[in-house]
Amino acid sequence: MAIVLELLSRKNIPLKHYKFEQDYVCVGRDFNNDLRLDDPYVCPSHMLVAIDPESGLLMINDCQSTNGIKINNKFVTQATLSPNDVIKIGRTHLRIIDTKAPLPKAMPLSELEENLTWLNKAFLTVCLSFLCISYLLLSEYINSVKEFTLVTVLPAQLGQLALISLWPLCFAVLAKVVKKESHIVNQINLTLLVTLLFYGLNLVQKVLIFNISPGAWFAFVEFLVFGVLLSAFIWLSLFIAFHQPIKRRNTIAFILSLVILAPLFTLSFLNNGEFDSSPNYDATLLAPAYNFTQSIETENFIDNSEALFARADKLTSK
Repeated sequence: MAIVLELLSRKNIPLKHYKFEQDYVCVGRDFNNDLRLDDPYVCPSHMLVAIDPESGLLMINDCQSTNGIKINNKFVTQATLSPNDVIKIGRTHLRIIDTKAPLPKAMPLSELEENLTWLNKAFLTVCLSFLCISYLLLSEYINSVKEFTLVTVLPAQLGQLALISLWPLCFAVLAKVVKKESHIVNQINLTLLVTLLFYGLNLVQKVLIFNISPGAWFAFVEFLVFGVLLSAFIWLSLFIAFHQPIKRRNTIAFILSLVILAPLFTLSFLNNGEFDSSPNYDATLLAPAYNFTQSIETENFIDNSEALFARADKLTSK
């Protein structure tokens, strides 16, 4: 039976493992030990880990050390070790690994995971950030009815970009909590790409509204597209941050999407009645830059307006 000790960080994150094909392991700061630890709080001969010849269990003994031994945060001088026990000597954390315990099957490596390696580029982050800022400034310039000055507009747009960055930061922190790599660059690039996609769709929405004046069905299509993109974005964020079964990832992505979309759906659709005693006036003006259709003659506009009022009068008379 081999003795396997795993070196841990102070947050119990695995750093390195040591395998010994012998019945005992001497641990300390002295170079003659089987496992030497460069820790000033560890004695030259600190502890002995050995296999009990009768029971076959691992035993630990304190070699009269200065700072003692802790197993799972409890001081001991001699004890029987169980698999995955965490041993603390000085400021060093070690863990006993049960080599007989069966390991779970390997998770299948998907093609998608291999194809997303290009997201891990710091230069891509700079380029995407520049594109996002450029779009925000251009949009502000087109929609502005006041004098446009870069000095007054830029701080607000940078703040919006910083707010967008909170999403990848949250996933990076969650990955660290569960002792995984943060993949912060991948998360930021994914967020910026999806943000640019939403910006592009928002631009298409304005152009369509300005030029073809779609009906009530357009709001439903907008919500559907937004829901699909949001679900895909959450799924990919989970995919990058954690290694988990597909079923669990799908479930979490569905629940998170539902939590976000359900209130939006309720506010957008269920409160739309045929009559509202206090209707909201939408004072949004679209800039001429969104117009791709030919302008209408003044006479035709007046005729269309009169026809619209006549239709309204006819409906109210019913």
